[in-house]
Amino acid sequence: MLIDRLWKTIRPFVPVQIYPLLAPVYQWRRRIHLEQLTAEDQRYLALHPDVKVPPAELRYNVVGRCTIPEFLDGGDQIVGDIDRALRTVGISLWHINNFLDFGCGCGRLISALRSGRFDFKITGCDVDERAIRWCKENVAADRYVVNNELPPAPFENETFDLIWCGSVFTHLDEDRQDQWLIELRRILKPNGVLLASVHGPHLWEPRLPSWTIAKLKREGFVFARTGADRGVHPAWYQVAWHTKEYINEHWGGIFEICDYLPRGLNDYQDIVVARRKN
Repeated sequence: MLIDRLWKTIRPFVPVQIYPLLAPVYQWRRRIHLEQLTAEDQRYLALHPDVKVPPAELRYNVVGRCTIPEFLDGGDQIVGDIDRALRTVGISLWHINNFLDFGCGCGRLISALRSGRFDFKITGCDVDERAIRWCKENVAADRYVVNNELPPAPFENETFDLIWCGSVFTHLDEDRQDQWLIELRRILKPNGVLLASVHGPHLWEPRLPSWTIAKLKREGFVFARTGADRGVHPAWYQVAWHTKEYINEHWGGIFEICDYLPRGLNDYQDIVVARRKN
């Protein structure tokens, strides 16, 4: 689309503070994308009637413009990315007993895990009630819950040995981030692993103006209210960027930071590998 190419060109020069003023443009762009995706879905499902996949709107809410094949392939890619991240601490998905997909959206990862015949317990949670309802009806898991926007989570202490947070902390301000890190530590088993994706440096240069990058490098964390998802996601769900140094120093006060994998998620976001401090 012309608007996509234009935005890609001018985005590095637009102050993040004025992003909310662009909300009508984002909303128009979303409407056009959903119309295109819905038409593509109809053609694809006519040829593959047995494929079970979330409708275009639910997919768009999680990953943006994403065709059905891209959605399915992306789930398989994430499974491989998680397993590679786990191997940096000497384990694999085959060693997991109780898994939490924190921010599971409409079940892309959980569906891929079940297709991979992993037999560990799987729990999915999200603040999006519509997505959880679709998951309950269409994707097998041991438990789905709608969690509140702030802790506590509806889980007992030391429940999970692996918690995956795919593009969750990329949308939280510092206070919410800290509250959830402390809460995830509570529900993680001793020596359990937390994997969380963040916006790494390769996503700064083509997207952020130079003065925002300078602030990010100086302070380690930047949170911006973009208004892009107004009326779709809650008002607190915006965009955050972290530096590796911030992760090590700030998150390191809550978890043991074991590794940091540039572009570890779908060759796009970075993955933080952390363990619960016992």
